[in-house]
Amino acid sequence: MAGNLFGLTDLRMNARELRSKYLEFFESKGHLRHPSSRLVPIDVTGKLDETLLFTGAGMVQFKPYFRGLAKPPSTRLTTSQKCVRAVDIEEVGNRSHLTFFEMLGNFSFGDYFKEGAIQYAWEFLFSADWLALDPQRVCVTVFEDDDEAFDIWAEMWKSNGFDPLKKIHRLGEDKNYWPAGAFSNGPPGPCGPCSEIFYQTVDDSHMTGDYRTDEAAGRWLEIWNLVFMQYEWKGCLRDPQNPHLGYEKTGMDRLPKPCVDTGMGLERTACVLGGFEQVYDTDVFKPIVDKICQIVREQSRLTKAGLPEGSAQVLFVDRTNFNFGEDEQADRSVRRISDHIRTASLCIADDITPSKQGRGYVLRRLIRRAMIAAWLKLGIKRSFLKELYDGVEAALADPYHELTELKPVIQKKLSDEEERFRKTMGDGYVRLSNTISNKQQGVNRGVINGAYAFELYDTFGFPLEVTQEIAAEKNLTVDIEGYETALKQAQQKSRAAQGPVEKFGGANEPIVLVASDRAVPQTVFVGYENTTANAEIVQISPRFDPNGLATGDLQVCLDQTPFYAESGGQVGDTGVIESPTLRLQVTNTWKEMGQIWHDCRLEMLEPPHRIQGMEPEQLRDWLNKGQLFQTVTAKVDADRRRAITRNHTATHLLHAALRQVLGKHVTQAGSLVAPDRLRFDFTHREAMTEEQIAQVERLVNEQIARAALVGIADNVPIQSAKERGAMMLFGEKYGERVRVVEVPGFSIELCGGCHVRSTAEIGLFKITSESSSASGVRRIEAVTGFGSYEWVAEQEAALLQAARLLKTHPHDLVKSVEKLLDQTKELKKERDALLRKSPAADAQETQVGPVTLYRQIVEIGGAEAGKIAVDRLAGKHPLGVALVAAKDQEKLIFFCKSGSEAVKLGAHAGNLAREVAKMTGGGGGGSAGFAQAGGKDPNKLREAMEKAPELLAAQLKEE
Repeated sequence: MAGNLFGLTDLRMNARELRSKYLEFFESKGHLRHPSSRLVPIDVTGKLDETLLFTGAGMVQFKPYFRGLAKPPSTRLTTSQKCVRAVDIEEVGNRSHLTFFEMLGNFSFGDYFKEGAIQYAWEFLFSADWLALDPQRVCVTVFEDDDEAFDIWAEMWKSNGFDPLKKIHRLGEDKNYWPAGAFSNGPPGPCGPCSEIFYQTVDDSHMTGDYRTDEAAGRWLEIWNLVFMQYEWKGCLRDPQNPHLGYEKTGMDRLPKPCVDTGMGLERTACVLGGFEQVYDTDVFKPIVDKICQIVREQSRLTKAGLPEGSAQVLFVDRTNFNFGEDEQADRSVRRISDHIRTASLCIADDITPSKQGRGYVLRRLIRRAMIAAWLKLGIKRSFLKELYDGVEAALADPYHELTELKPVIQKKLSDEEERFRKTMGDGYVRLSNTISNKQQGVNRGVINGAYAFELYDTFGFPLEVTQEIAAEKNLTVDIEGYETALKQAQQKSRAAQGPVEKFGGANEPIVLVASDRAVPQTVFVGYENTTANAEIVQISPRFDPNGLATGDLQVCLDQTPFYAESGGQVGDTGVIESPTLRLQVTNTWKEMGQIWHDCRLEMLEPPHRIQGMEPEQLRDWLNKGQLFQTVTAKVDADRRRAITRNHTATHLLHAALRQVLGKHVTQAGSLVAPDRLRFDFTHREAMTEEQIAQVERLVNEQIARAALVGIADNVPIQSAKERGAMMLFGEKYGERVRVVEVPGFSIELCGGCHVRSTAEIGLFKITSESSSASGVRRIEAVTGFGSYEWVAEQEAALLQAARLLKTHPHDLVKSVEKLLDQTKELKKERDALLRKSPAADAQETQVGPVTLYRQIVEIGGAEAGKIAVDRLAGKHPLGVALVAAKDQEKLIFFCKSGSEAVKLGAHAGNLAREVAKMTGGGGGGSAGFAQAGGKDPNKLREAMEKAPELLAAQLKEE
C-alpha cells in the first residue's frame, strides 16, 4: 500500500464505509433508497431487457421511469447497484478494469437537473462531513456543446478559488455523451450530455498539464459520471434492408421532464480514499488476493517436494514465498482471477448457470479464463475455485448475504464447471498432440495454422494461450495473425446476425405502461389465508404482437391481491379479476421489484371497446381515460391453488427426506411446484438406488400419515431462523426478517410460498421418476393428492392389461413373466444352435484371387442371426472373407470378417463393410479383421452385395 499515493494523509475509508456514506448522503437530500436489481437485466415493470446480457449500470432497471412509462415511488432515488460489463474483458488484469463492480447512483425523474446534480457531487466529494477529497487533485469533463454544465461547474470552481479553464475540459460525443456517439448517430430514444469527474493518480511532477495526454497515460482515474437526460433523439434506419448502416437523424426534441442518472464507481473511489495504487488493494478484493497467494505458495511447496532431486530449476518456478505486488506478470494473473471469481460467484448467486450462449457463455468464459491464468502464470494445476470462494465470501458477503446463504450451491457449480473444463483441456491436449504427432492438416513447417488454433478455441473451448504453450513444448509456433483474422471474421458474423442494438429500449415489443393516481410502489399480498379479495386496478401494461399492434392481452397490477406470484419454484396463480362492467381471465401471476403483475385476457368490458389491433400511442391515450382503473374482485382458482399447496409442502418433506437418506450435502438446486406435479432438483453425484428411492418415499408418506400441523411464522429475525436450522434455498434472496415454514421434528425452511395446514391434506406422495438434471445434480418428479390417485390408477390398468395378455392373475404376474423369459431363453438357444449347425445353403461363394468371399443375406433373426452367420461362414478359413447382411425391421446391419491370411493380402473388413453400407444410404466400419456397419434402403441391398467382389478385388490390388 502506498500511504499517501493520492495526497491523502489522514483520510482512510474502505468500500463498505463508502457505500454507506453515499447512500446516507443522498437520503439526507430527500432520495429514497432503492434496492439493487439482479444482474439479469429486468426493469421495474418486470420486463427482461433483451438488448443487454447483464445489468451494466444503475439506470437499467429504471428505464421505464426515464421514458415516462411507469411512475417511480419517488422523484429522487439512490442505489448501490451490482453491475457486470464484459465488453472489455481482455483489459481485465490491469489496475482498474473490472467485469463486476458496484455503481453508486443518484437519480432524478423530472426533479432537480444539472445544477442540483453538480452541487450534490461537489458537496459529497469535498465537504469535510463526507469524503473531504482534495479538489486540487480533481478535474471534470463536459460535452463540448454543453455550455450550461460548463457554466455551473465554472461557478463552483471559481467560487472555491480555482481557475475553471484548468479544471474543466470539453470533449466530444464519443467521450461525454450518453449513449456514446448518440448525438449524431442515435439510436432513437432518450439521450443527453454527461459530465465525468476524474481524480489525479500521480504526483504533480508526473503530470504534463495536457488532460488528453495524462488521461491516456492513466494519470487520471474516472470516479463519477453525471448523465443529463434531456433530449429525445429522433430518426430512422438509413436502409431498413441493411440495419448495420445505422440511423439517419430527423430531430432532437427536448424531453418535457429532463432526468439525471449518475454513477460513482465504488471500487475506484474506495481506491482513491484508501490511498491505494490499484482497486485490488481495497477491502472488496484483498481477502480474495490473499487467498490466491496462499494457494500459490501451497501449490509451489507441493510441486517442489514432488520433483526429482536436481530438477527443481529446469521447468519449475519456485513461488513458495509468493506475494502480490512483487512480479507484474504474476500480479496480472492474480488480478484477473480475483475479478473473475467475484463476477462468477455473484452471477451464480443470481441463478445464472454456465452454458454455451448468452449470460451463461460469459460466465463460463470468466471461470475458464481464471483457470487458465492460474495454470499458465501461477502454476496452480489443481482444482482451487471452491477453496478460493472463501475469499469471495469474506470480501463481499456484507452486503451480499446470498453469498453465504447459497455458499454450498455456488461452490458446487464452480467446482463442476472447473472439472468440466479440466476435461476439455485434456481432450484438447490430446487432439492437438495427435495433430502435431501425425503431421495432419493444421501444422505446416513448424507453425500451427491460425485458423486451426481458432477452431480449437471456438469449437472445443481450447484457449489460445494453452495452444501456444503446447506448441512451445514441441518447438512449434502459432500463426497469431491467422488466429486473429479468424477471430475477427467470427465476430463480424456474430454482429451481422445481431443487427443494430437499441441502447435504451427494452425488448423489441413496444412498452406502454399507464398508472392511476393511486398507484403503489409495493403490491400488498393478501392471499395466504384468502383466495378472494376486493382490490383496485392501479397499473396496466398492454401486450403487442411482432407488428407493434395490441393483442388484446393486458398485464394488470392491483393495489392488493390474493394471487400468488410465481416465486421459489411455485407457479403463479390463475383465476379472474372482475366487476359488473369488466372481466379479466388471469393466466399467470408474477412479481418484480415488489409489484405483483397479472397476465390477463380481456373477456368482457362495458361499454365495449376493442383494443386488439390498436397502435401503442392510440392505446395509451385510451387507457389514460381511466375506464379500466376501477374497483374489482380478484378471485383465485381455489382448487388449483389447493393442488399447488399440496405439492409445495411435499417438496419440503422430500428435501428433508433426501438429506436423511443421502446425506447433508443434499441441497435444493431448483424446483417446480405446479398443480399437477412437483419437480425437485438437488445436489448429488450418483443415481439413487431403488432402495433409496423407496426409503425417501416412505419417509415422506410417514409424515403425511402423522397429519402434522404445518407451522408458519412470519417476520422472524433471520439470525433466529438460522439458529433453528432453517434451510435457505437456491436462488432466493432474504431480508433481515423472514417467513419460516416448519413440519415439527422433520422439516424447517425459509419460504414465502403457499402450504397446506396439515400434512394429511397432501394425501399420497409418489415418486414417478429419478434422473440426471445436470452435472452433479439429480432430479425427482413426483405427484400428490388426486394426481397420485391418477398415477396409481394408470399403473393398475397397465398391470391388469399385462395380466390379461399372459392369461394370469395380477398377483401371479411376476411368476408368469419369469416363466415366459425362461421359455424365450430356451427358444433362443435352440435357434442359435440350429443356425450354427445348418449349412449355408443360400450363401454365395466367390473366388477373388487367392481369397474366397462368402456372402449371405439373413432374412430373419436380426442382428444376432447375422453375427452367428458371419462367424459360421468365416469359420477357420484364413484366406476367407465373410460378408453378411441382416435385416432388422426397416434397417440393415452388415457384418464382415476377414481371415488372418486374407488380411495380409490386403483384405480389410472395415473398409468393405463401409463401402457396401454406403450404397444403401448408411455407413460404419471397423478393423481389418472385423467390422459392423448400418444401412437404410433395403431396395438397394442386393445391388450392394453384388458389388462386394469388385470392392474386395480392389483391396487386394492395392496391397
